[in-house]
Amino acid sequence: MKAEYPYTPARIVDSDEPYVVYYIWHVQREKKIRKRISLVGTTRESKLEDGAKIVKEINTLLKKGWHASDEDYATEQEIAQAIGEPVRKPDKPEAISFMEAYSLYRQVKAKDLREDTTITLYDSYIKHFERFLRQRENIEDPLQTPKIKLHEITQPIANAFFDQSHQGGRYRNNMLGFFRSLFKFLINRELTLKNPFLNIETVPVDESDDHRPFTQAQAQEIRDLILKKGDDQLWLFIQFAYFLFIRPGKELRLLQIGDILENQVRVISGNGKNRKTGYVDIPRALEQTITELKLRDYPPHYYLFTVNKKPGHKPVGKNYFYKRHVEIMKELELFGFDYDLYSWKPTGAIVLYRHTKDLLRVQRHCRHSTPDQTYTYLRKYGEVFVGTDLTDFPALWE
Repeated sequence: MKAEYPYTPARIVDSDEPYVVYYIWHVQREKKIRKRISLVGTTRESKLEDGAKIVKEINTLLKKGWHASDEDYATEQEIAQAIGEPVRKPDKPEAISFMEAYSLYRQVKAKDLREDTTITLYDSYIKHFERFLRQRENIEDPLQTPKIKLHEITQPIANAFFDQSHQGGRYRNNMLGFFRSLFKFLINRELTLKNPFLNIETVPVDESDDHRPFTQAQAQEIRDLILKKGDDQLWLFIQFAYFLFIRPGKELRLLQIGDILENQVRVISGNGKNRKTGYVDIPRALEQTITELKLRDYPPHYYLFTVNKKPGHKPVGKNYFYKRHVEIMKELELFGFDYDLYSWKPTGAIVLYRHTKDLLRVQRHCRHSTPDQTYTYLRKYGEVFVGTDLTDFPALWE
């Protein structure tokens, strides 16, 4: 290549999300065009370090005469390899399919995001969209990839997809946010011009959609599937969350054997949400399980839940049970409808209130500071007046 094409050297734009920008000469357009490259890294420092490398490589190529052309994208591949991103770009931007575009996005973002959580969630959003696109193209084979091109994803298609979506409000809004980000990335890569999801509005999310409680039938299905898979540890974790109204994060994950007292379970300050030590009565059904497993026989400093599936020195990680519970939700087609591991806590509160109609008992078990807090908590799920019968309300004067 000859150094005969005008250009503006690459530089790092130090914003909230640093990126590299440069201007390269486009032969057919006869002018310089702007190029932007997202940076890779888990910290700001690592992104800036990646940016410094990219700037050096791009400027070297620009000095050698690197330029843009409608006919020849070989130099695009060359620069991709130079910056450590061996992604093959199609001959024409219009030629790339939607699924190819997502593959590019996934390849780049996988360097920054957790493969076992965030990327997996992105894949689930894409599966919903894939299913929708296959229906539009009358593809019966669930393994066949839709052929639609990226530039053919228009706003009417985006609207139609979300119009037929039956997911919970929170999941729907998160999915919409993902598609907006996906197309913003593709626009920055100059693979498409418009974001068809930008003008779609989010839906209001009712408080009761947060950690939606399970029904009795759902709870039975979940239990049966977990036990069928032989995951007794997950089922034990769920029982503690359900019977004790303990949050599955730090409260339950960091529970130690010494916290299981004779008649109560102690929630240590610092693990709980309000940073206070609380005590919860042990229901008879849970006590039976504790006794059968001889949990109190382990050293008091042992954590109840470990990767060895028995009490030990090191507690499980924060996503240990979450991922296994998600798989159960997916198999029972409950994933994406605001059900999660936290749902067992409000499920237990609702069952206890329905059984006792005793607001103060539920308040004590929830470790709420006032009855009003418990009333609000139950009302959020529409349960305060469930099962009451006003037909026998007597007249005081008769």
